[in-house]
Amino acid sequence: MPKMRKFLFWNEKGDEKETEQLSLTRAVKSVQGDFKDQFIGVEYISKKGKEVVDRIKLPWGRKVRQAIETEKKRAALKAKQALR
Repeated sequence: MPKMRKFLFWNEKGDEKETEQLSLTRAVKSVQGDFKDQFIGVEYISKKGKEVVDRIKLPWGRKVRQAIETEKKRAALKAKQALR
């Protein structure tokens, strides 16, 4: 049976959210919509039993990052064309 791990996320304002998932990636993807910050903190116990406290940059995931980059490029092209 897979081992579910508890992840505790927080931001600088003090908002906290706890979730139970199989992996860090799944946990981050489940809570990233709740936080509007660029960086959030995470605390969990790894598979080897070590307690990990780390900071994560949002958004997490390739598709999300690619969408943001394409929006930036479109906005830059639109601004460049508006100057003409």
